[in-house]
Amino acid sequence: MMKVGVVLVLFLVAFTAATVEGRFDPNNLLAEMFKDNGEPNYLIKSTTTACCDTCICTKSMPPQCQCRDIGETCHSACKLCICALSHPPQCRCVDTNNFCYDKCSSASAKPQIA
Repeated sequence: MMKVGVVLVLFLVAFTAATVEGRFDPNNLLAEMFKDNGEPNYLIKSTTTACCDTCICTKSMPPQCQCRDIGETCHSACKLCICALSHPPQCRCVDTNNFCYDKCSSASAKPQIA
């Protein structure tokens, strides 16, 4: 019985330490949502600023397109962003659309056909 108690206590201490390390920090969220002057930054989730440099589309009708860009964050209109647990993070949007967003570097974007 004593061994079970010691193992349980060690498990709880390890779990608590991991929980404290991976805590949610609301200050970072607020810093991203507001500009330096305190005004709200409405461009965070704006779909008008979404862009993609590497877009792959199928030949089907309608086409099925995916953005293959990898960066520290996904584009602003991404609904499902997958990030690797690395530093810096490597994120990719895995949404499937029937169109490609404009290129981030220029407005003349042509999708690549897969």
